[in-house]
Amino acid sequence: AMSRTVAYCLVGLMCLTVPVAAHEVKVFASNYLLADDTSKTTVYLSWGHRVPVDELTDAATIERYVWINTEGKLTTLKAEGKSLQANVVQGKEPGIYQVAVTRKPSVFTYVLDSEGNRQLKRGPRSSHEGANIHSAMRSVQSAKTLLCLGKPGDKAPAPAGLPLEILPVVGPSGWKTRGEIRFRVLLEGKPLSSAQVLARSLNFKPENAWNYATTSDRKGEFTLVPNTAGTWLIKVNTRRPSDAKVRREYDEESFTTTLSLEVQP
Repeated sequence: AMSRTVAYCLVGLMCLTVPVAAHEVKVFASNYLLADDTSKTTVYLSWGHRVPVDELTDAATIERYVWINTEGKLTTLKAEGKSLQANVVQGKEPGIYQVAVTRKPSVFTYVLDSEGNRQLKRGPRSSHEGANIHSAMRSVQSAKTLLCLGKPGDKAPAPAGLPLEILPVVGPSGWKTRGEIRFRVLLEGKPLSSAQVLARSLNFKPENAWNYATTSDRKGEFTLVPNTAGTWLIKVNTRRPSDAKVRREYDEESFTTTLSLEVQP
């Protein structure tokens, strides 16, 4: 059987050859493991390809940016101008806290130039009438991070209500290296099979590549086997044809989401 180390290397090489895809939004924290209710952490957003920070996030693109406590109560976080959108947060009760963000959906159209090359233009099909249109797509982006206050427990986090969401099936006590961590992918609240999953440790180089790839099964679940402790980022993308009533504006919908969490030794 192929050793796990060799498998990681092969997956890493495979992912490094994948063409750069669209930007994705990410939520990170300065500290994921909070000792007690006096502990504070700074959460912030990242936009682009490189981690932890690439491009700044424009507040005008944010639809929802919230802090979710252990009881599921939402508090809207501050978003101003073009920045990291940093917020200092602090929990009170032991358990899992979440920070979730959803961007405003956007529509793009691929137009063919005189030589047949695709050019990406903003706006739906109807805003490019007369052009040689290849296709159009609506993009829905979201992200979240998971923080643990107190001793890591066995209880898995509840969904944050994102359009597309990655959910650990086990609690933070099971987020450890070398072992298998199970996750579930939900699209509009329902398990999503055959979803493309990419993951990476923030320590992995280069900063714009992924070193773990898999696919969700029939239950919408997949397994991550982290080979190093620290912050891990997971990304899922899926596409589906658009409804007939909006086909004049765009052909398909693309959903992308990311999750960051801390893996312990």
